Amino acid sequence: MVVVSIYAGFIGETAMIVRYLKWPLVFIICFILQTSFVPSLAVFGVKPDLLMIALFLFAIRYGIAPGIFVGFFLGLTQDLYTPALLGQDALAKTIIGACSGMVNEKVMRTDPIGKTLILFILFIIHDSLFFIVLIARDQSSISALVPFLLMKTLPRALYSVLIAAMFYVWKFPSKPYSRK
Repeated sequence: MVVVSIYAGFIGETAMIVRYLKWPLVFIICFILQTSFVPSLAVFGVKPDLLMIALFLFAIRYGIAPGIFVGFFLGLTQDLYTPALLGQDALAKTIIGACSGMVNEKVMRTDPIGKTLILFILFIIHDSLFFIVLIARDQSSISALVPFLLMKTLPRALYSVLIAAMFYVWKFPSKPYSRK
């Protein structure tokens, strides 16, 4: 009887630890993969953004405030890794965390296709913010935004959404259709 209660206590504590460490581990793994493995997955120079996908999945689960907090720190981590302009990724990821949090699963139920469409739109918003900061820094023309979005953002967004869609296929397998 004592062994069973000790075992149950251990399982309960382990589950609690896993619950609190799951997302930080996901973000760390995504960052490591983004900086080491993902460049080898590039197709014509287009790479998916695993951190953006993880931020989106986190924010739609936990809401706006956690999405803002995690988005800021993920963006700041990316800024510190490649310090072209400190704060550029932090700003973009913070706004994306807030926008993703508005589609909180507890408030609004959307199907996987709707979520992938929202993620696609958020990629366009993210890269637009990123590019606008570049334009402000270099004091160049905003007319380069549309070619940037067409040549860089759309392929990257499609590639990343394809990877996110694989997650949804894995998490929500389709049920066979049966006639009655």
